[in-house]
Amino acid sequence: MTVKKKAESVPNSVKMGKMMVSGLIVKWSHLLKPDLEYNSGHSVTVEINKELANIFKELIAQTGVKTINGLKEFEGTKLASFKNKIHSNEGVERFPKIFDKEGQVTGDCPFGGDEVNVVIKPKVWEMNGKQSISCYLEQVQWVEKNSGDSVTFEKPSNKTDEVSFENSNNDTNSSGEDLPF
Repeated sequence: MTVKKKAESVPNSVKMGKMMVSGLIVKWSHLLKPDLEYNSGHSVTVEINKELANIFKELIAQTGVKTINGLKEFEGTKLASFKNKIHSNEGVERFPKIFDKEGQVTGDCPFGGDEVNVVIKPKVWEMNGKQSISCYLEQVQWVEKNSGDSVTFEKPSNKTDEVSFENSNNDTNSSGEDLPF
């Protein structure tokens, strides 16, 4: 990866090539549907491994920019989020560049606990006189499923559904017949 520098300053338009990062564990994924609540498009949040940490160190060393966007810590685990709004802005629900181990496009989607490889494209931005690096999500390769079955949760509504249970201690059957269950 090479970055052009002019007289010890990094221009706003520094662009770096795409790079693949292997063996990342997914924490959260908005690849099946874009994150509409925060309007961040498609994204995947992964645990930072040694390879990704080294890439971040290299980006900082080559550009001189100290801030990388999308980094956070959750319950003692360092995480990185990679986003892409292009496809969701075009009305595409599912992130279109998800591949299986063999490199074929897959209809499945990685979730928390799954292992993935990602292709990211870093870019230096300047906003309000401060420079930072954003790493955009280009492709996801699903390496290993560890997440169990996928579950969809609905947002809670104001209504409450009441569930009542009858007393199960009463074993008498009104018809007198033995039931098979």
